[in-house]
Amino acid sequence: MRLLVLSEHYLPLKGGHVVWLHEVCKRWGDVWVVTAGRKGLPPKETVDGVCIRRVRMERWAFLRPESLGLYASMLAHGLGHAARLRPSAILASRVLPEGLLGLLIGRSLGVPTVVFAHGEEITTWGKAGPRCRRKITGNLKKALMWWSYGRAARVIANSTFTAALLRARGIDDGKIEVVNPGTDPDRFRPTGRDGCLVSRLGIAGKRAILTVGRLTERKGQDMTIRALPAILSEIPNVVYLIAGTGPYEASLRRLTETLGLNGHVLFLGEIRDEMLPQVYNLADVFVMPNRRLPDSDDVEGFGIVFLEAAACRLPVVAGRTGGVPDAVLDGRTGILVDADSPAAIAEAVVRILRDAGLARAFGEAGRERVLGNMTWEHSARGVRSVIESVAAHG
Repeated sequence: MRLLVLSEHYLPLKGGHVVWLHEVCKRWGDVWVVTAGRKGLPPKETVDGVCIRRVRMERWAFLRPESLGLYASMLAHGLGHAARLRPSAILASRVLPEGLLGLLIGRSLGVPTVVFAHGEEITTWGKAGPRCRRKITGNLKKALMWWSYGRAARVIANSTFTAALLRARGIDDGKIEVVNPGTDPDRFRPTGRDGCLVSRLGIAGKRAILTVGRLTERKGQDMTIRALPAILSEIPNVVYLIAGTGPYEASLRRLTETLGLNGHVLFLGEIRDEMLPQVYNLADVFVMPNRRLPDSDDVEGFGIVFLEAAACRLPVVAGRTGGVPDAVLDGRTGILVDADSPAAIAEAVVRILRDAGLARAFGEAGRERVLGNMTWEHSARGVRSVIESVAAHG
């Protein structure tokens, strides 16, 4: 069975739906991916058994939408590859542009299309800026998004939250399949602290709380910083490690300085992929109080980092928003909190740091859950089951 995948972004990008997609693809067999070309990468290569074809895709400022040229290029190349391959199904990494184009290609060749749904695209698209032209473009994309979801053979939602968003907009429940992302418990596993890394960071004898993720307002690093004075009043030897980069970094650094926390907050910057498990193992608690932003409705659709932390046997404190309750089981693998309340964040962190038995129970339950049904093998099996069902019924 051949599978054609459309993904504007694909390797070597890490994180989010790209990593999920690649982990599924490399376990499939005969997979061809059409994606955007990138400087320094060959137009054709095979990675982990996946045949990747990188084509020229550009956005043009004079077009509305600017991505019209990108759409046309992916459509032309995708149609050409599909005509040669005759795939059993087309898998779109996102609803726009990939899902829309997959449907156009699939309908022209009689091939069913399956589309991933991640959550944040549903809550944020269509919320354009004040300019009229942006509003028109945003409304057009929103209309195309729901047209594509409605006509896909199946929609794979990354969480029950995302599935509920789809149902609320009238997508047939029979088309929606929930398949959670996973992680690699052989790579992310409890190893204890790396002595060299501890020495380099100067955190010997410190209790560490950790956030891994892009530095954006939605991730809630600022709320953890605001919670830190209350945490320090109870447990003075705490240090907060922030791994990642992003547009919110300058604001986070200013907040740290304003609150006089420079010695208690360490910005680790971008972490090399091979170093990430070691960084997780520095921590006593993983904290990411993700929240839903009222202006943009941006929200966490799932949160793979929570599974990575759990696989390292870390207790977790997370925001009770979006699809996170699928990733963190409240009271079993961690604590879900009001992400807009520094007091609630501090209370949860202090509770875990003070109670070694509770921390151990959360960590062990989290790793057992990952091993039981949240690995990439489980995720790939779920996606494959959906695609095989669709292909069998045409």
